Amino acid sequence: MATFPHTITLRSLPLLLPDLVRDAWRAIAHGSLDRIYHRAPVVPFDDRSRLVFLSDSHRGDNSRADAFRGNEGLFNQALAHYHDAGFTYVEVGDGDELWQNRSFAAVRHAHPRTFDLIERFHHDGRLHMLLGNHDIQGLNRRKMTKGTLTAQEALILQHQRTGQRLFTIHGHQADATADQMHVISRLLVRRVWKRLLLLGVKDVHRPQPLEEHAPGPWDRIMEWLRAEFVDRLVEWADKSNQVLICGHTHRPALAQVGAAPYFNTGNCVDPGVITGLEIQHGAIAQVRWVARSEVDAQGVQRVERRLLTPPRPLRLYP
Repeated sequence: MATFPHTITLRSLPLLLPDLVRDAWRAIAHGSLDRIYHRAPVVPFDDRSRLVFLSDSHRGDNSRADAFRGNEGLFNQALAHYHDAGFTYVEVGDGDELWQNRSFAAVRHAHPRTFDLIERFHHDGRLHMLLGNHDIQGLNRRKMTKGTLTAQEALILQHQRTGQRLFTIHGHQADATADQMHVISRLLVRRVWKRLLLLGVKDVHRPQPLEEHAPGPWDRIMEWLRAEFVDRLVEWADKSNQVLICGHTHRPALAQVGAAPYFNTGNCVDPGVITGLEIQHGAIAQVRWVARSEVDAQGVQRVERRLLTPPRPLRLYP
């Protein structure tokens, strides 16, 4: 929190503005998370439950601007594995790219195999879809109907024996440009950014590991903005003593035991890689699915699931 002088003068005001703005947005973000938490539906689970959390697929229209199309085969193989293994699929927002595309029907038509798999989970009662900022059409930020599917703003998974709660939300609610200013942001993405992508401009919103290249000015700006709203999410989880599972940042995170219980799925659009979180046997782990260069006898690309962290028992968290 900022420390203010006893007297705020015109000379001191410019120095205080960044802290004033930061504290104001923190209060707005935390208030929003509190309200959403208290109205979120509660779904029971136990140590026999198998859950997979993926986010930020950004399924588009299969054009050059569609960040998902290069990973669709990888995503579908991972999703088929989870369906056959009895997992419940929690899509943690930004499943579809409805800022670039006005019509969900066009997205559904572009990726029929993917939606067939998702609808299998829905038919089996093993699907929870959450609303991300890129799923929002119109002004309704609490619910979005996608054909036979419905995305809601948040979900609380509550352990039947221990009462532990896992608050799951996309996370854009702590990001002013994606939440309170979403109408302006969506307009810019639809009218400007998509056209640049169609012309072949590199997608700078898709973060790459910083050690792989020298970060330029735009990389630093994006990282600074991302760090600002991640701090708000981490602070809320710590203050509330509440496990928080998010997406939105495209950066995977697994909370250390004893630290703020903040988890992040990562994303499904980094070329040849998707990341997520799995819960089974009462433990949570971070996983990565990778597309390999070789194909099998049927000509299907081989994929590999890698465990990034040893499973950590959920009982170690609040």
